[in-house]
Amino acid sequence: MELIDDLTEDKDNYNKFYEQFGKNLKLGIHEDSTNRKKLADFLRYNSSASADEMVTLKDYVSRMKDNQKDIYYITGETREAVQNSAFVERVKKRGFEVLYMVDPIDEYCVQQLKEYDGKNLVCVTKEGLELPQDEEDKKRLEEAKAEFEGLCKAMKEILDKKVEKVVVSDRLVSSPCCIVTSQYGWSANMERIMKAQALRDTSTMGYMAAKKHFEINPDHPIIKTLKVKCDADKNDKSVKDLCMLLFETALLSSGFTLEDPTSHANRIHRMVKLGLGIDEDEVASGEAEEAPATDEMPPLEGDEDDASRMEEVD
Repeated sequence: MELIDDLTEDKDNYNKFYEQFGKNLKLGIHEDSTNRKKLADFLRYNSSASADEMVTLKDYVSRMKDNQKDIYYITGETREAVQNSAFVERVKKRGFEVLYMVDPIDEYCVQQLKEYDGKNLVCVTKEGLELPQDEEDKKRLEEAKAEFEGLCKAMKEILDKKVEKVVVSDRLVSSPCCIVTSQYGWSANMERIMKAQALRDTSTMGYMAAKKHFEINPDHPIIKTLKVKCDADKNDKSVKDLCMLLFETALLSSGFTLEDPTSHANRIHRMVKLGLGIDEDEVASGEAEEAPATDEMPPLEGDEDDASRMEEVD
């Protein structure tokens, strides 16, 4: 510990040390409960406020706003992926800093390091994220929840067991929707890591796999237009198709993998064909001789007559 203390006095040398042994420090936090608090002082992370310079947890706490109670962080595969995430956008817009944890060992480390200097570490991709709000923000959110209650209910019926619930979100800015996970389950990043384990415990995968909550942005034009269509006819098959596409896209942007990527690709291809004005029965030149009648794009969810239905969407 004394050697590390000495190194921290020289930033350049400590950065070199941390590059080589940072994972060991995080492993120590995961396994050594006695020295966990001391080791936490040596951690370094990039953040939404630090550009290319890594910051300590102490640095983060020193910059916290007066009304901020928690330390916000996000885990992911790369720095580029997390800093452009829809989850980070709202937190940054509110003026709060987000730590970027992009090392796989961070997922294990943060499970043990639940707080620092009396501040809870809160993952911005999980349910229960409560950013400081004024009364006007709270009122606006409650009004949005009431206004979009019908759409949320309809989307939950469509997605069924794919999600635990569909709710109005206050964490989104420019994205129409996102997938968040339950507070005590795995994050999307942790689920990805566990699926990559050759000797993973399949029973653990069952009860620890991320419980998905679908959050929609009431201010986004896609969600507003979808609400209009749903209010007019919640059984409109285009509502179901669009909901499925939004869900699958949100899975990808939130860091999950698709269970059936082929079906998702088929939906996208079908929409591209419709956008280009290609008839469903039309076969691309060069393919007609090989597959004159069997190379059609599969229909979107639950409908055989997609062309007329997508005209309604337009």
